[in-house]
Amino acid sequence: MQNTKPIVCESVVKERYAAAANTPEAALCCCPVDYDPHYLKVIPAEVIEKDYGCGDPSRYLKRGETVLDLGSGAGKICFIAAQIVGPAGRVIGVDMTDEMLAVARRNAPIVAERLGYANVEFRKGRIQDLALDVELLDRELKVHPITDAASFLAVDELGRQLRVRHPLIASDSIDVVVSNCVLNLVEARAKRLLFAEMFRVLRAGGRAVISDIVSGESVPEHLQNDPQLWSGCISGALTEPGFLKAFADAGFDGIELLKRDEKPWRTVEGIEFRAVTVRAFKGKQSRCCGDGNECV
Repeated sequence: MQNTKPIVCESVVKERYAAAANTPEAALCCCPVDYDPHYLKVIPAEVIEKDYGCGDPSRYLKRGETVLDLGSGAGKICFIAAQIVGPAGRVIGVDMTDEMLAVARRNAPIVAERLGYANVEFRKGRIQDLALDVELLDRELKVHPITDAASFLAVDELGRQLRVRHPLIASDSIDVVVSNCVLNLVEARAKRLLFAEMFRVLRAGGRAVISDIVSGESVPEHLQNDPQLWSGCISGALTEPGFLKAFADAGFDGIELLKRDEKPWRTVEGIEFRAVTVRAFKGKQSRCCGDGNECV
């Protein structure tokens, strides 16, 4: 019998975050984070109330950069990043939950008006498959719906063509990939693809700055099979060494732990889960910015 666990995990995450887009839920991943209040002033309350995260990768961005936020949710990190990178920069948020995308998209014009420029867009996709534009696939399927086995089998070929001809995120197009407590939500067997996709979309010399939850020891199978714990940022957490190794295995260099919470966010069956922020480069870490200073 086919293992349906990946499908179940993804559907549970989508359902829970769809609900959280309408009604804030404190039980989701939401560690205390000291965001710069200056950047919060232009962000509508609806976005801030529906923010779920465990760190602030935006504080490691620079002016003029192109930034990709994986699992952008209601858009808080994107709207902070928009201010840091400025009008010469660009911010792209990717999320798979329609309800979260709706919150982000309806607030984007408000933020743009308050800033005086628009440099943020939100796209629908799966962060472990950043080449596939899910909304474009939806449109194609409305024109050519699945009606029989042949059309069902043709979807794979359609997806392949869309990835090549119209990628959601092109290769070597991003300066910085950020994410805030989302990577753990991706099913274990897809995590290798997720880190590979981060590496693919980054330009040479680009970097990933990822805040996420890691576990003090490997999460046992019975916890991995708990849907509430999975969607609650527990079941899919990698160990801290495993998290760092995943970057290395994908080809990243200059991997460093920028922040590690000493106090666990949660402890489940004696296993500690805490927030970390990691930076990793596509290429060597030491690079000159043109002014004699090292890029950070």
